[in-house]
Amino acid sequence: MSAFAAVPKRPVSDVVFEELRAAILSGRYAAGDALPAERELSASFAVNRHAVREALKRMQQAGLVEVNHGGATRVLDWRRTGGMDLLPHLVFTLDDEGAAERLRSILEMRRSIGVDVSRLAATRATSAAVRQLRAFAADGATPADDPAALGDRYEELWRALVSASDNIAYTLAYNSLLSGTEEVAELASSVFHAEASDVAAHAALIEAIAAGEPALAAERADDLLRRTLVTAFGATDEVRSHA
Repeated sequence: MSAFAAVPKRPVSDVVFEELRAAILSGRYAAGDALPAERELSASFAVNRHAVREALKRMQQAGLVEVNHGGATRVLDWRRTGGMDLLPHLVFTLDDEGAAERLRSILEMRRSIGVDVSRLAATRATSAAVRQLRAFAADGATPADDPAALGDRYEELWRALVSASDNIAYTLAYNSLLSGTEEVAELASSVFHAEASDVAAHAALIEAIAAGEPALAAERADDLLRRTLVTAFGATDEVRSHA
């Protein structure tokens, strides 16, 4: 019996879509540029034109291009037309300087959402949600010498907090933010360590939520979430202003 699983088959349109998306997000094609015609793309990728059309349809749905039937397909300014689904792909298709900027943006948004999630959880958390959070705190910490397990535990804590906030938009945004750091897992595990390992701070945040104190919960969440920005980018003026 083979020791390896079969490689899953992927539609060729997926590959075309991913290549074109990367070309636009990397700046190879700027806003207003015309993409090559379907025939040229089909020849370049060595695929049939149906696969190219499927890829272009997905590009249009993602807010990356405008498809003009009978005319050129034009690249849009994704900063104006794109959505959160593009976030995981921005960090890894740009140069190192751009990647750092995108990571900072993710961490800043994560901090803002986390503070509001905590505030909302303190006003909306059900008794069942509070019991779940307290049980999580009572479970104790994963050993600090196991970064992967520590990161997984911290991720589950925030999933529970977001769920307690009863806000589906924040739930979906949190999923996008997680996807945005998956490809830099090694970096993420190091910069998140100060947050992930402070179980006393986790417990204090949970108790503020359980006590129904939104201002205190927001303050404790901000104190926790600012640590990663400080670790990754230093004590910038923006970070100091929230200290």
